[in-house]
Amino acid sequence: MIGPTINVSDDTELMLKELQERKQKWDKLKQFQPILSITTGASLLIVIYLLYRQVIVRSGGNAIMILDLLISNKLLCSLLLACISLFLYASNRSREMEKAKSKYEDLRIEAIERLEASWLKDVKSEARDQISSFLSKEYDINIVYKN
Repeated sequence: MIGPTINVSDDTELMLKELQERKQKWDKLKQFQPILSITTGASLLIVIYLLYRQVIVRSGGNAIMILDLLISNKLLCSLLLACISLFLYASNRSREMEKAKSKYEDLRIEAIERLEASWLKDVKSEARDQISSFLSKEYDINIVYKN
């Protein structure tokens, strides 16, 4: 395990490493999500503005002319396609982020249950305290309580 040298079993050490990796993956996904949402929103606003200025104003309400102007404007069509693609990608990343969060939370709860210690000071509780403080300081992982 990267961190304090504590005498724990190999499977516990692997579980704690996996917990650290899952937390880092979730943090990475969580960090990228606002940028993706802002980009999607900005592209949507640009598409709406161009649609209004280039198509709706020029057509005068004629449905056939709206369709003709929309199809003939390559910039607008490509921006509309990019906006739809960004929206689908953002929603997919959001689902992926939620899945990573739930996997991290499940493993964190399992780690808490595995490392349960007595309230009395002994070797097991000291090891748990060392692991808990290390994970909290280095990776911002809470294994003190479940909720």
